[in-house]
Formats: sequence, C-alpha cells, structure tokens
Amino acid sequence: MAHEIDRVLRAFASDAWFIDPRKADQLAAMLLFRNQNGPRSEPFRAAPADRPASLDQRGSVAVLRIVGPILPRAEAVVDVSQPAALMTDFRRAFSQVANDAGVSAIVIDIDSPGGRVDLVPETAAMIRSARRDGRPIVAVANTIALSAAYWIASAADEIVVSPSGAVGSIGVYTVHEDMSAALEAEGVKVTMISAGPRKVEGNPFQPLDEAGLASLLGNVTTFYGMFAGDVAKGRGVPVSVVKADPESSDKNFGGGRAVLAQEALKLGMVDRVATLEETVARLAKGGKRSGMSASATQRQFI
Repeated sequence: MAHEIDRVLRAFASDAWFIDPRKADQLAAMLLFRNQNGPRSEPFRAAPADRPASLDQRGSVAVLRIVGPILPRAEAVVDVSQPAALMTDFRRAFSQVANDAGVSAIVIDIDSPGGRVDLVPETAAMIRSARRDGRPIVAVANTIALSAAYWIASAADEIVVSPSGAVGSIGVYTVHEDMSAALEAEGVKVTMISAGPRKVEGNPFQPLDEAGLASLLGNVTTFYGMFAGDVAKGRGVPVSVVKADPESSDKNFGGGRAVLAQEALKLGMVDRVATLEETVARLAKGGKRSGMSASATQRQFI
C-alpha cells in the first residue's frame, strides 16, 4: 500500500488539477499522513453495494450526487483517503435517469472541491445534451461546487447554492516538484533512461527547463480556456467576464476565488439561494410523471 500511496503522491504533484487550492492542500496533507503512518484501518476499497448510493428518488425527481474530490474512475486516492466522485459512475447513473420516462426533473446534488479534469468536459457536454428534451436539470451546491464541480454545475439549466455554500474557484493549476537538490544531499543520483526527446519532461528528479515549463503552462492555459468557455456558454455571459480579475472588474466570476452564496447570486454565477430540500420540493410541484422505473431506483453507484 505504501508504494501505491507514493504513486498517488507523484500523480497528485504533476497532474493538472481543477480543484480549490485550499482543499487540494488538505487532500495532499491526508495523503502524506497515510504515506507516513500507513493506510487507514478500514480503507474505502469496498464493493459497490457497500458504497454510498449516489442515485436517489424523491417522487418523480431523480437526485444524483457528486460528493468529494472528482476523479475519472476508481484510483488509490479513493482507497487511502476519502470517498470520491467518480465520473465514470456518475455518467452511467446520469444516462440511466436521463433515459427514464418516469423522471420529471434531475437534480445534481454537489458537495465537491473539484478534482481531475479527466471526463469533466465530457460530463458537462452530456448534461447540456440532455437539456434538449425540456426536462429541468438543476445543480445544487450543497454546500460547495468548486472548480471542476462548478464546471459540471454550469452545464445545468439552473444552479442553486445553499445559504452557507460557495461556488466558483474557476481556474487550473499544476505543480512541478524538483527533488534533484534534496536527492543530491542524500547522495542519491537518479538516471532517467528513455527514448523520445521529451518523454521524461517534467519528471521530479531533474530541474524543469524553459521548454518543459512552457509545455506545462500551455496545457494549463488550454484547459482553462475550455473551462471558461463552457462556463460562459452555460451562464450566458462573455468569456471575458468568467476570466475577469475581481480586483479590476465588477463583472467577474471570482477570478479563481470561491464565492459565497449571496455574492455568487449578485454576480450571476447562480440562479437561486436555497437548500437541496427546497429545490427538490419546488421541482416536484412543477408536474409529476409516473414513478421512476425499478432499475433506476435499485441500482447504486458510488
């Protein structure tokens, strides 16, 4: 398990992350603690039936959950730290309810600081496509929908945030860790044996050169453009507003900051301030169809 955690730590340091930096620090600290003290006594390596369900039926309203750090699929992070929102499972559950004639509305219950970019734009596109049938799709920040989680929320017809909640943290970052000086001090020399002029670019055992830095910055900038573009499309505002610095423009979406409920409403980042329960009740009154199919209510996803 220790080697598995080491692998996760290296991936955590080098990947492009769509996550609120403060939450990322907490996740990194937890991984470091596990690395130093061993895995938790009851790891989250559980069978799907033993994991918390992310699909619920409330009358004819389907409630899907995105809770915890967003990851594309089951990884070691899930096992050694905390439950995560897996995009492969969420997409399967969303497709299921989107094709169920008994569902009158879909609520996405979100409490996530964001996470990896993998499958996030694809998931946002899936939600936008499902809106074409006219059935309401509402994302609720209950209590936070930050970074990648806000990207997903922005694809819904409507965004609601709980009174104590926050949304935003629109941005991307990555980290390059240069361990070469520390290894040299310990008398350790690492030799990278590779084929391909840039195959090992960005590895932690050598300093990052200018070309490597430019490449990483290019990736971050590309992802940021995708993120801001989708949010602008979903919220009906110019991309310049999504990218604006709040220190220099009144029309902004936080500039990378997490924005509290009332301010988010004022800025147009959300449509309402309300609880999950209030939102489900409102949608249930909007017209009911026959109950969800048995398959939609019985299956469980992480």
